[in-house]
Amino acid sequence: MIEECFCMKKVTTILFHFLLASSFAQGTYKASIDLTMVDGDKVPVEILVPQISDEEIEYQMPKIVPGTYSISDFGRFLIDFKPLDIEGNTLEYKKISTNRWLIKGADKLHKITYWVEDSFDDFNGYGRNKLFEPGGMSIEEEKEVYVINTFGFVGYLENKKFNPFELTITHSEKIKGATSLKKINETPVSDTYSAINYNFLADAPLMYCRPDIVSKEIAGANITVSVYSPNNILTAKDVMENIDELMEAQAKYLGGELPVDRYTYLIYLTDKGSLSGLSGALEHSYSSMYVLPELPPQYLNQTIRDVAAHEFFHIVTPLNIHSEEIHDFNYIEPEMSRHLWLYEGVTEYASHHVQVQYGLYELGDFLDEIKNKMIQQEKYKVDIPYTEFSENILEPKNERKYGDVYAGGALIAMCLDLTIIKSSEGSQDLQSLLRGLSEDYGPLKPFKDEELFDEIEKRSTPEVGRFLRKHVGGTEPLPFKQVMDWAGIEFSRDVQNRSVTAGNFTMALNDNREIYVAETTGMNEFGRRLGLEKGDVILKWNGEEASLKNFSLAVQKFYEEAKKGDKVEVVVRRNVKGQEKQKKLRARAMMISSSEKYSFSILENPSEEQMKIRSRWLNISIN
Repeated sequence: MIEECFCMKKVTTILFHFLLASSFAQGTYKASIDLTMVDGDKVPVEILVPQISDEEIEYQMPKIVPGTYSISDFGRFLIDFKPLDIEGNTLEYKKISTNRWLIKGADKLHKITYWVEDSFDDFNGYGRNKLFEPGGMSIEEEKEVYVINTFGFVGYLENKKFNPFELTITHSEKIKGATSLKKINETPVSDTYSAINYNFLADAPLMYCRPDIVSKEIAGANITVSVYSPNNILTAKDVMENIDELMEAQAKYLGGELPVDRYTYLIYLTDKGSLSGLSGALEHSYSSMYVLPELPPQYLNQTIRDVAAHEFFHIVTPLNIHSEEIHDFNYIEPEMSRHLWLYEGVTEYASHHVQVQYGLYELGDFLDEIKNKMIQQEKYKVDIPYTEFSENILEPKNERKYGDVYAGGALIAMCLDLTIIKSSEGSQDLQSLLRGLSEDYGPLKPFKDEELFDEIEKRSTPEVGRFLRKHVGGTEPLPFKQVMDWAGIEFSRDVQNRSVTAGNFTMALNDNREIYVAETTGMNEFGRRLGLEKGDVILKWNGEEASLKNFSLAVQKFYEEAKKGDKVEVVVRRNVKGQEKQKKLRARAMMISSSEKYSFSILENPSEEQMKIRSRWLNISIN
């Protein structure tokens, strides 16, 4: 009897798992992108859909995606849309908006097919709203490189956003893909990945190109770097060596270990500029996608390190700490959170703060970054409460000022950090507060937008709550002088300086990657005395080689060593009546007066309390 019950239980369990697997298969989207069938920068997409019982259903492409805070309208990139039954007959449908297709007879729907356009290149009908490339689609058959932001290729059926997805990429044997998605099948010419729902699929870009991929275990996580460099100037190995110590520092900054088991950096370099005119990166939970100008490693290293630090810290906000608006993101009619200062500002601050805390920046470099944020903030002139600015970021008047989330938002984070340290007498800082919030919330539990300040105050001090309500929920200016004084750093808003000038002309790179005078409008008296002309290629600056590799060092040396009246010689190559000739230009060094908007002075003999706060803030040991 016992044996019979056991057998019956076993059979029942097997049957249950069979039915569950069958149900899962019927409820799973199976999307495929064929990179071997490119036609004029377009690629075919096919989606086998879950079973549908409704007579009508909408297929939707995102209007906006998390992290971009601007309208993208991915539906405009779809061509030749066809909903098909199992016999290949086209079902009746109607396009009801840029991103929505209403399909009739949906209970017969078997698959949907269409072509997707490349957003990195202009095309007929693109319009004026150019996509930020890290959130776009690159389909470049000749270069054998494909940037696949999944939300630009694959949509979902209305009310079926939480069904599982399988994504198959078909490709040539010459190229290989990198992504944070979990791979469930692989052949020499295809890869199949799985995602538990559309949110997870949309959160994981892929890049396929001739393989330059490096992986390494860092602080308990598998870190992967994939690089596309058209002229092979930068390699994945270069990037990994550059970010290795950064990620070790980030692990310490976050409490001792990286809070993810894997992370993928996808880096696409361009030698032609971008259609949008922008460069940068877009963050995801387990990866980040970069589009940057192709420059030698010494010029890209700090940029990549800063951007990589920023994007990686998004695993804290918003992956582990986020509002309901982000948790169940509405791709068609999004509701924006009040707390961009948290998602972008705190993240941007942390990307620089970690580097000064663990010796990757000098304190002066860190304060220079803070000064740059102050200058940028002044340019954007956000004059409404930051919560209101964030909640209404998609309004044109606010969208134009979006860049302030990286400037004003970072400054909010710095002042908040020092307020937490001061008011808790050093027992807390911003990172320890965030760790507590992460433990209480995490990826699966969002907070209510209107309750965040109360939740933070509960975990810190009343002073912290007052700071947030006055300076983030209100319009009172940030107290830079006060918080800096707490750390023994003197802050001034306006300082007059005198220094040598290099002429104030505009430099650029020509097709041979040489530095030349691109514009003389605005050139000052010293530039005129030298006799610089538009088009001059600079070969030597005051005895120093003026190559791309060391020109900035040559000019820096000039600023540091030249004195008023010193002889200055610049060698240029100039086109004279159709012939290239070298010319030596000479003038006496000149001083100019300049007004420095913000400055910091580090007190050499701070008080005991100031030193304690500075020590906690900057991770300095007190002897």
